[in-house]
Amino acid sequence: KVDGRECAVVYFRAGYTPDDLPTEKEWGARVTLEKSRAAKCPCLGHHLAGTKKVQQELARPGTTERFVKSADAAMLRTAFADLHGLEEGEMGEADREVLRSIMDQGAAERYVLKPQREGGGHNYYGEALAAMIQDHVERDVDGTVRTRSALGEFILMQRLFPPAQEAVLLREGKVEGRGPSVSELGCFSTVLADGKGEIVHNEYAGYLLRTKFLGVDEGGVASGFATLSSPYVC
Repeated sequence: KVDGRECAVVYFRAGYTPDDLPTEKEWGARVTLEKSRAAKCPCLGHHLAGTKKVQQELARPGTTERFVKSADAAMLRTAFADLHGLEEGEMGEADREVLRSIMDQGAAERYVLKPQREGGGHNYYGEALAAMIQDHVERDVDGTVRTRSALGEFILMQRLFPPAQEAVLLREGKVEGRGPSVSELGCFSTVLADGKGEIVHNEYAGYLLRTKFLGVDEGGVASGFATLSSPYVC
């Protein structure tokens, strides 16, 4: 207790991959924790907010505007990549056209196929992406493309190509190599909501800059594809 008041925090170090929830017992434990009065880091809503599927939904026309002013939404959209859902019952013609471009026009290099996972090592690029689409997309006699259920857990995202720069990469104090590299800057925030879901604290809390050699597809630091870096403001 703190000042005579009950105080408890649940910090989820695991629970972000299917392997962490193999049976109903683990799911039941998550439900129990979620229903408790403890502060959850993250709570279920904030956990889901970070998934690729929610990112895809926010990219739909009119969705971001539900949460911020139209002018702010328009500014945010300038930083959005194109995102396409692959669930058969939810795809639009634009989504199907992208699938046709990959199957017929060799456009796989322009996209990344991402599951609802974090940490790197789970995405599909290039030839592997094209093979995944070919194996799980059916085409009707009239040319209509339809996805199989296996693609439902993925989103198709426009691939970003940041400018390359010369860099020396360090890992655990040792030089890993030197050469053309690309970086990704991510910003953190701290968010706290009350039991009714009202936000009581939402502040910037730092950054993470990841750098990897040009030509490396994945970008996870813990998985060994990228290294931690520091920005240099010119």
